[in-house]
Amino acid sequence: MTQQVSPSQVGPGAEEALRWGSVLDWAMALTIGLSALILIGILVSLVVYRGRQTEGNALWLHLLSLGIFPLLLLAVGNFTVLEEAKEERFCGSCHLTMKPYIDDLHNAKSRSLAALHFQHRSARGTECYSCHANYGVHGTFEAKMMGLQDVYKYVTRTYHLPIKMRAPYENTLCLKCHSEAKRYVASGHGIHVKLSDHLRRGQIKCVGCHMPAHDIPKIEQAARLGEAN
Repeated sequence: MTQQVSPSQVGPGAEEALRWGSVLDWAMALTIGLSALILIGILVSLVVYRGRQTEGNALWLHLLSLGIFPLLLLAVGNFTVLEEAKEERFCGSCHLTMKPYIDDLHNAKSRSLAALHFQHRSARGTECYSCHANYGVHGTFEAKMMGLQDVYKYVTRTYHLPIKMRAPYENTLCLKCHSEAKRYVASGHGIHVKLSDHLRRGQIKCVGCHMPAHDIPKIEQAARLGEAN
């Protein structure tokens, strides 16, 4: 007999246990493992080779624990941080400013673009990043630089509520996924339709017709909610 599960029971974190095994998970495991190996190597050098630091075996141990492993850790650790920064849970960790937006993502009754993309698993776990970072390496770099500015403002409490985008939302952020997609073409946005040209040139805004992007409380209420938490 199949157990019925109500929609309220199926939340964004309901299937998190099934996600282990991704590139990010392995990168985290390698980061922890390499860190542990470095610490073990240093401890072995201090205990086992105490007073014999220049012996052959000790030198090999030093090379591994102070040279090779740290270089590997630098590469894997940086990759882990960059990938983790794409996760919705990372964006939501700045809870003082992002709580109204995260609540909207999780709200099954919300009809906002953000909630629909999140609950339809359009980019599982990385919906915030996927919708706000432009295409390609330059888009990733730009998103990371802006993210560092946001983290600095959050840590130093120099942000202002309600938070605002630095620039108007670009159509390219929508078109990088939706352009030429089956539903996009079928709804009258095809590449041979004049509307498509207007969208590509920015003469018509996607968010001008498709709204709201985020369904959050009134501006004043959202600001008070952020300050209260």
